[in-house]
Amino acid sequence: MLNADEEKGAGSGSPFSSAPEDPSNLLLEVDQRRAQRESLLPVSPLKPLHDASGEMKDSIYEASGIKLGLTINHLFQGLSEAKPGMNTWGTTTDADLVASWELINRGKPSAGKLFAHLEGRWDYGTTGPQDLGFVNLGSQIGTGNAFSKYQPTVLIRNLYWEQGSQEAGWAFRAGKITTDAILGTSKHITPVTTFLPNAGTGFFVDAFPDSGLGAVGAWHPSDSFKVIGLVADANGNRYDWGDIGAGDFYTALEVAAKIVPGTGRADYSKLTIWHTDGTEDGAPINANTGKDGWGYSLKYEQELSKDGRLIGITRWGQSFNEAALYKYQAGANVLLYEPLGSKAGMKNDLLGLGLNWVEPTAAGSRDEYNAEIFYRFPLFPGVDTTLSYQSVINPALNPSTDHASVFSLRFRTVF
Repeated sequence: MLNADEEKGAGSGSPFSSAPEDPSNLLLEVDQRRAQRESLLPVSPLKPLHDASGEMKDSIYEASGIKLGLTINHLFQGLSEAKPGMNTWGTTTDADLVASWELINRGKPSAGKLFAHLEGRWDYGTTGPQDLGFVNLGSQIGTGNAFSKYQPTVLIRNLYWEQGSQEAGWAFRAGKITTDAILGTSKHITPVTTFLPNAGTGFFVDAFPDSGLGAVGAWHPSDSFKVIGLVADANGNRYDWGDIGAGDFYTALEVAAKIVPGTGRADYSKLTIWHTDGTEDGAPINANTGKDGWGYSLKYEQELSKDGRLIGITRWGQSFNEAALYKYQAGANVLLYEPLGSKAGMKNDLLGLGLNWVEPTAAGSRDEYNAEIFYRFPLFPGVDTTLSYQSVINPALNPSTDHASVFSLRFRTVF
């Protein structure tokens, strides 16, 4: 069995990122979700698989220090409008397998770990929801972030060494990293458990490169304040190892603070300042248009109730020299945890409302608006279900359509 120090170390989240999809946070979420049993229906058809995988992972960790986690997310989505001749519905599955191997100072705040993150995405002969929004509707806000197939189906999304923690007061990470899962993030904003639009779940005004080689360091002088510095390959590409030898870099400084700490449910408020050298061939990738430029973003997050169940988030960002997907990006989110759960015998159900606006950099585009409302609840122990509706106003690259409705059904389970 693990001693007290090892149990504490095994339960630490990311010292850099608030994003639930960050490998450190994903492993922590898997453990927390495994322990949650309250749901609408008391018995899960996946219970034998959940129990067997949990026992296996516990044995592996005790014997070797290797911690494993698997998440499977599936999204069905339909549009009321699309460009002529294009599909109006689609479905995609996203799966993430994460492993951490504690090799130095196991279970202590200064532990050193090797992280590996494999991600697979596939559809079923349909158009993936992310492509439904970007391509078929002509949206620049998007309708289903992370839900489009990969070719090849599985790739290495993250592979890095990480040492330190918030408890230690310092940390660093080096290897293949995902910048947009580190900077400007919130634990309440993610396409796999809360909001769906790309602009509603990511700060793509920050011209993020794709997953690639880089390093990030964090200083935690207190529990409510941290400073993060990051440098990454501006040519980063999740499908390969980019081209760091070209000398094109993305650099950023982020200051994060909990302005009025309450129950601890609200996340850090953040100021991010960044610069990109652009890509070597001037071609766009991820949120980077390929041009040299800089910008900033602000996120303010606060508990709106004494019990921490009501969370408010506002976001604003601006880019210069047309270096990012958006010139301007703004958003507001309100989340109410357990609106019905205690009455229906559930735990951690969630009601969310998101409003987004962007001014894209793409030539011939127009300002676009998006409003989303969703309700997520645990259908079975270990299986979450989300119902979502989006109203897309003025799709930026489709002047013939002024409004479209988007209906989504999402399932998520963890092992």
